[in-house]
Amino acid sequence: MKFAESKIIEQGQGKWTVTIDGQEWATILTKAKNRLKSNVEVPGFRKGKAPQKEVDKYLTPSKIFNEGFRMAIQPAFEFARNSDVKIEPMNSPSPVPFKVSEKEIIIDFFFDLRPEIKLGKYTGIKSVEKQSIEVTEEEIDTAITQYQQQFAMEKPKANDAKIAEGDAVTFDFKGYVDDVPFKGGEAKGHKLIIGSNQFIPGFETSMIGLGLGDNQAISVTFPTEYAPELAGKEAKFVLNITAISERILPNRDDELAKDLNIPGVENFEQLKEKIKNEFQTRKAQGLKAQFVNEVIGEIIKGSTVELPKSAIDSQVQEMKKEFEQEVQKQGLTLKAYKKATGLTDKDIEAEILGDAKAKLEGYLVTSEIKAKEKFEATEEQIDSKYQDLASQFGVEIDYIKNIIKPDQIKVELLNDLLNDFLYENNGK
Repeated sequence: MKFAESKIIEQGQGKWTVTIDGQEWATILTKAKNRLKSNVEVPGFRKGKAPQKEVDKYLTPSKIFNEGFRMAIQPAFEFARNSDVKIEPMNSPSPVPFKVSEKEIIIDFFFDLRPEIKLGKYTGIKSVEKQSIEVTEEEIDTAITQYQQQFAMEKPKANDAKIAEGDAVTFDFKGYVDDVPFKGGEAKGHKLIIGSNQFIPGFETSMIGLGLGDNQAISVTFPTEYAPELAGKEAKFVLNITAISERILPNRDDELAKDLNIPGVENFEQLKEKIKNEFQTRKAQGLKAQFVNEVIGEIIKGSTVELPKSAIDSQVQEMKKEFEQEVQKQGLTLKAYKKATGLTDKDIEAEILGDAKAKLEGYLVTSEIKAKEKFEATEEQIDSKYQDLASQFGVEIDYIKNIIKPDQIKVELLNDLLNDFLYENNGK
């Protein structure tokens, strides 16, 4: 293979060119032809059983060349990536066949050029403050209650009893908006712990005080961030409550701690200490991530980054696809979402535009910092990361190594090094 690269300045693009010729290309064409042969379907013959003469009618040169091109893309890209590259891509290169013949194939990989960056101050930024970590007794108390719930016993209440906070209730329900049933708003024999916050705000608290029986109605308002067709709307739910049980929790004592069978926890005080440490760790990670993001925002403000329009447009389209996937998780198509909200494609893209620019700018300035500070992931750090992941998921380290490649681990470690650097060298 041969490699070349060039810039298309007026379009803000770069190009890697890979040429495959001689025996190497001939071998790919042979494999392409054999692959097509095994899949071609000739009318009147079973798959793979047609005479060669009939098969050849369907194996036109264009079909063979197209299949050869598809087979050549990955090895050509890997060859380019491992060459002495001077022009680094901003995004994933797109392959385009420039020339295809019996003798050779020339593939161009087009990509957006990485913009020139004038990196501003990235250490000693005092405008962002580090937050102190505080774990409240209320948080610890809530966590202990969740542990108690694992061993709760249920005792049926009397027929004239009323629902109270913490009760286990079995019921049927049907929801209406403007007196019309809505999709997904009906169930039978549903069991709910009052106070578990499984339902929309107001639903569970409205059930408190109700007793056994049919045709009991409660009214709630769907949150504004709910599915578009229901967001912010008032709804009525008609309930048939069939069972109410009191949940009896175990005592908060050493026996609870032992029953949980947590390594290193043998008594109630150790359980509380473990919970406190876990909260501190999670909060520290969250506050650190928040701090670093704010610092990166300040670095971007002090830097000059000229983003090519092609890169912004590409990022907007990528984030729009991600947005569409989130909408689909709510059981809607993008078309249905737009109809429910009254938004157009342009409206959605306009909302995404700011986030797309910020994401690109963040990527570019952090990449520049990594390069300037020459962060490197050592083999010892990579091995330690593999070991941590194996311990976290309770699997053998070889299993983790088979599903997560070293390059992925390196990327994560470099991000960790960057975050540590920005956290230690900024703030007050």
